[in-house]
Amino acid sequence: MRTPSIEQRGFTLIEVMVVIVIIVGIMAIGGTRLFNPSENRRSQIRKFAIQTREIRTAAKLQHSTYRLAIMMDDENGHRFWIESAPGVALQLSEVQEEELSKLTESQKQDVVGKRAKFEKDPKFAEAKLTTGLVFEGVEIAGRKKEITQGIAYVNFLPQGLSDEAIIKIGDRKTLEWSVVIHPLTGSAEIINRKVSLKDLRGP
Repeated sequence: MRTPSIEQRGFTLIEVMVVIVIIVGIMAIGGTRLFNPSENRRSQIRKFAIQTREIRTAAKLQHSTYRLAIMMDDENGHRFWIESAPGVALQLSEVQEEELSKLTESQKQDVVGKRAKFEKDPKFAEAKLTTGLVFEGVEIAGRKKEITQGIAYVNFLPQGLSDEAIIKIGDRKTLEWSVVIHPLTGSAEIINRKVSLKDLRGP
């Protein structure tokens, strides 16, 4: 059996060292981003904004009403999912909800039963905010108060229109972002601070 020469052993050692240097370099460049909470948070915000654009596209192509459901739940986590209903199917306004609350259960069923029903859309997976991020509030044009608990819905219509809304995301400490949904285009804009609809509209 032939014994490797000293030169062969040295060459193998150099190869191993080169591989180690390459791995360390990759970790230094990519690992910083991978384990950087701030970068992971920004990535979540970007993905969230991109998904709103995908919802608008799906609403137009499927000629259906889509809505972004945002759950603000401190106990079970802040998460969101997508629901859809055929045609134009808007949710109740605040006034309609107040009137509905005055009805009996059977009367409510008669009213709600005639409306198109929203169901979770299987094309979009439910997602949960991580790395300390939460939905701090959802402001929707036409609603008197900002929604800060429970579920908020942002509608996307088949015509390409959407609710005018601001979805506020942060860590309740120093980091704050506002995802602005523009009603005429359904596009999403990320602003690196907390803003309101009043701020955007100006005096």
